[in-house]
Amino acid sequence: MSCPLSAILNHGDASPQSTTFPHTSDDNMQPETPTSSRNGGAPNNQGGTQSASYGVLPPFELSPSKGNLYNRRANTSPIRIPALPTPPNSDLPVYWFDRDPPTHEMDFNQFNIFTALTHYPELVFELAKYLSPGDLMSLYAISKDFHFIVNGHYTTIVLSQAFSKAPESSGIFLYKCYKNLCITDPAARENAEVPDKFRCVPSFRWLRFICYREKIVDDILTCLASEGHRLPKRASSVLKKIWFTMDLADNARRIGLIHNKEFWTNRDLFVATMFFIKLDMCFTDPVDGNGQMSLRKLLLGQRSLSTLLAALQRTEMLNELGLLQMYVRWKYKPAPAHRAMSIVGVPPAEIGKGHLEGWGLGNKKLLRPDELVMGEGVRRKLDFHKRYMDMMIWGYVDSKTLENIPSTKTVLDDETTESSEEDADMGLAGSEGEMDDEPIGQDEVVIS
Repeated sequence: MSCPLSAILNHGDASPQSTTFPHTSDDNMQPETPTSSRNGGAPNNQGGTQSASYGVLPPFELSPSKGNLYNRRANTSPIRIPALPTPPNSDLPVYWFDRDPPTHEMDFNQFNIFTALTHYPELVFELAKYLSPGDLMSLYAISKDFHFIVNGHYTTIVLSQAFSKAPESSGIFLYKCYKNLCITDPAARENAEVPDKFRCVPSFRWLRFICYREKIVDDILTCLASEGHRLPKRASSVLKKIWFTMDLADNARRIGLIHNKEFWTNRDLFVATMFFIKLDMCFTDPVDGNGQMSLRKLLLGQRSLSTLLAALQRTEMLNELGLLQMYVRWKYKPAPAHRAMSIVGVPPAEIGKGHLEGWGLGNKKLLRPDELVMGEGVRRKLDFHKRYMDMMIWGYVDSKTLENIPSTKTVLDDETTESSEEDADMGLAGSEGEMDDEPIGQDEVVIS
């Protein structure tokens, strides 16, 4: 390690506070070379030399083969000052030019496995698959090496996370349909469709968005199943398609989407109708429920299915006031004398705006998902009205033993192995499998 520069320049003075350069002259030094100094003055007329002031530049690293600038100046200097060791526990400040030159040798005592992994991008991709979206974002924010690797392959990492954490939601809630959840490619790749512009890629916000919706849909099905209203396995993707339809704020796009047989298949319409019937049965239960069918219309008229989950979990609409406020925002039409007044705590600008196109910006009534599904079933001549009784009793009676399947309040995420085996013995899994194989209409199409 090189010694401090101040200790070299103040050899005659042990005080560490002195940082001035020493002044030398021909009267108090004995040069080892015939020259008086490297930068000293020329001899005067009296045969002597003028006093000169010497300074030493910081040791800038110029070439590893020739040493630093300080060593070369010290070797050619008329005054040879021996290098002093750095005193222990020195109070001298450590400057950047006092430190050792950088080295590329690995110190195994300070080995960091994560830093070593960042040298191999393919291993970073595999590591990112096993991280949760929150951990991935935290690591992206605090690690510089990981940050640059992700920026170079941003789309690959985000989509791999989406396919592993929420495979159905990533295929339904396409990132190209949510421009506000996309960012410009950090790698500055050009857009193949639009020339002279950079492409948009899915962001971490879109990743968290689909993971959130995946959880909400699972919780809705869990709440219905805990009340005894079971649905087929296909209901998970159907609820996500309903939610995607609710994201469209005008009737033209909603009707065009429901007419698409590749997105909304006949079987999807059948399961969606079953979901609406099960929802009505949940809200009109003779023992637990206190609602009616209009409650289903109110909840499906909102902008998100998270409101439906809050109602099923008893976290919203706990009293009549909360229910009235939601209805006033959705569809209430005040009298002319009350239009400038707030009603049950709702501001005048929000009264009766929820059922209009553009969430209140338009003037036409916005069609709900249940209205769209029923109307499309009639247009395709699927005759769903003949299967209403089958939809109602499905999930309550075992198709093999013809016995009632008892309901349970156990949350599906916390079920034990024993409860899963009991459900299998009751024929629950078998009834769901048979449901997928049943015909649903006279104009059946091929289900991909």
